[in-house]
Amino acid sequence: QGSNRFPRPCFGPPPRQVAAMAAEGRNGEEEDDMPVFEPIDFDDLHDLLEGADAKDDPVSAALELGIQETKRVAASVDHRLEELEEESIGDYVASFQHFEELHREIQETDGILEKMEKMLGTFQSDLSSISDEIRMLQGDSLQMNMKLRNRRALQSLMSEYVNSVVVSPTLVKQISEEEINEAYLDYLSELNRKLDHVKQQEMQKLPSCAQSTPQLENLRTKAVARIKDFLLSKINTLKKPRTNLQILQRNVLVKFKFFTQFLAEHHPAVAKEVQQHYVETMSGQYLKQFKTYVTSLQKLELEYSPTKADLLVSGEWQSSGGARRFLDNIGLGPSVNLNNRGNVFSLSGRDAILKELEKDPIIAHTHRDKVKYYHEQLFRSHQMLLMDTATSEFLFLNDFFDTKGDHALFVEVFGKTTQFFLDSLETFLVSCWDSVGLLLMIRIVDFYRKCMQRRQVSCLDSYLDAQQLMIRPRLRIVLDENVKSLRKAIQQNLPLVASTHPTHPHLVTRRYAELAASLTALSSPEAGGLTDSLQQPLGAMQQEIVVLCKAMSAKLDSQESGLVFLVNNYDLVLTVFHERHLPRNATSGFEELLREQVQLFVEAQLMRHFPDLVMFVKSTEPLVADIDENAARTSGQQGPPPGVDVAQMEKVVKVFAQCWKRETERIHQYVITSFTNLSNGMEILKQVLMQLLLYYTRLQKIMEKSFVNQRPAFWHDRVSSTTILQEIKQYSRSF
Repeated sequence: QGSNRFPRPCFGPPPRQVAAMAAEGRNGEEEDDMPVFEPIDFDDLHDLLEGADAKDDPVSAALELGIQETKRVAASVDHRLEELEEESIGDYVASFQHFEELHREIQETDGILEKMEKMLGTFQSDLSSISDEIRMLQGDSLQMNMKLRNRRALQSLMSEYVNSVVVSPTLVKQISEEEINEAYLDYLSELNRKLDHVKQQEMQKLPSCAQSTPQLENLRTKAVARIKDFLLSKINTLKKPRTNLQILQRNVLVKFKFFTQFLAEHHPAVAKEVQQHYVETMSGQYLKQFKTYVTSLQKLELEYSPTKADLLVSGEWQSSGGARRFLDNIGLGPSVNLNNRGNVFSLSGRDAILKELEKDPIIAHTHRDKVKYYHEQLFRSHQMLLMDTATSEFLFLNDFFDTKGDHALFVEVFGKTTQFFLDSLETFLVSCWDSVGLLLMIRIVDFYRKCMQRRQVSCLDSYLDAQQLMIRPRLRIVLDENVKSLRKAIQQNLPLVASTHPTHPHLVTRRYAELAASLTALSSPEAGGLTDSLQQPLGAMQQEIVVLCKAMSAKLDSQESGLVFLVNNYDLVLTVFHERHLPRNATSGFEELLREQVQLFVEAQLMRHFPDLVMFVKSTEPLVADIDENAARTSGQQGPPPGVDVAQMEKVVKVFAQCWKRETERIHQYVITSFTNLSNGMEILKQVLMQLLLYYTRLQKIMEKSFVNQRPAFWHDRVSSTTILQEIKQYSRSF
């Protein structure tokens, strides 16, 4: 407690008095003047005392030793407090100068702080006034901004109104005198806006609008007249020869499509007049151009067109000179150039057109006198050109006249052209007997219908429907007539064409095979239901050709020749079908017929060359069918069972051993000369020889059951199966 320390300030009674008052329970003043103290909780003190070390704390030690010791300690504490009080007074006196300086510094600081307080108050007052001014300026700014926006909006409305009402001399000159070009569209757009503005009901009440309306009407009349003359002149250019209509439409007329909109809005009568002029012009142009194109294509068509004589069976075959006419019909007559006629029944590559449906149309003048075409090829060419032209025209009308997809205007423009094609088709169909060509035309129309659907253009739907309704019934008529021709041939006893080879396939059979194969190949699932519509006539045609073949086979001199004739005809049909890769359901009928006739032929050959063997086996086999060789051997059976003709058996065995090779060779010679298809003939020969082996094996089985325990003398005359098989293999190798 050195002199350099600040004295401790005293804010109450001296410590000694405080201690005495604590001991005596008073502070030297009257009881009434004593301060009121709140009750004190000494729990914490007790805890502190209990936790303190009694040896170090005199108070704790005194409390433990008793009241006397406590008094002594209290006296000691009082004495110590008096000493400390005296020392503190000295410290206070020594530090008085420092307290005075501190007091002076505090007063100076208070003065400075008072000045700062006044300054801050002034600044706060200034800020308040500035804030009020800013708030006022902000309000003024908002009002001015609102006034500015209102004035600008009013200026815009007034400017728009003035521009809508006032007809400037510049606009009058532009509409009345300027050249009509793409810039004229801007002038017309401005005039259109003015006209639309003055037409508004609320505008008509204003005097300014009433004054400008006559001027605008005069200008509208002038604009309508000039636009009309301009459009009519441009439409008239479409009449010029060798004009590419689509290029002129797209590059010239479409640019001025606003003209038609202006006319439709402000003068519908003139708009209708312009539209009607366009319809008359383009209707005539399209009709003229397509007629010219079709006429030029007709020069490229094959000179010979199928007639009713080109049915499966022609009536001319029955008359004199029928053979000559028949040769003419199939293209072998001397009066017809094979290069200028087509094949009526077979495809002969005609189906290749189905892979070229999207190729460019035929250009007539580049093929003149060089290549000849089937009618369906020319049909594809002008129908594709029609489809492309119609698509372009429909889209142009929708764009230029704003038809919104309606077909009425397109029908007016293209109606004559589509009717021309329908009339031409009707004329062609009356004399058409080319069923393959008709079916190809149906496929072409169906393809172009799907093509138009992909383009999402339906303007030709009714036209394509009309074509299908014309071609499909005609195809059915032609097919029915072919069926009738087969039926008539049966009734009229159609003669065999070749007397030198009567068992060879008939020409009618070849015609049928080619026609049926062509129709079946063309009636694929992509043909859109053609398979069902052709199923009935093709089925009837198959039935009639089978009946006809059987009727002609009955006219031959022997049953064997009739079988050969049927086998050759059925084999020809299947050969053609397989060459065309027809499905199984198309060939199964004739495969079954061929299998049946081959089986009959095999039995007939064996009956002819080995009659004893065949009859003996068939008659004797039931007699020994129930014999069990093991049981017979055990029972010691001697000799054949009753009914078995041993003498005939011996004869059959010996005759077969003597002549089987000779007769087999005769069968071989007959087969290879009778069947036109060598592969089929060798297969039939193989079946004959295998059936022969089977009969001989059955004969040996009869012998084994007849002579179980004792073999007859002619047993060794048998020919082994191995020898017969070896002979069959030799014929196979020779083939």
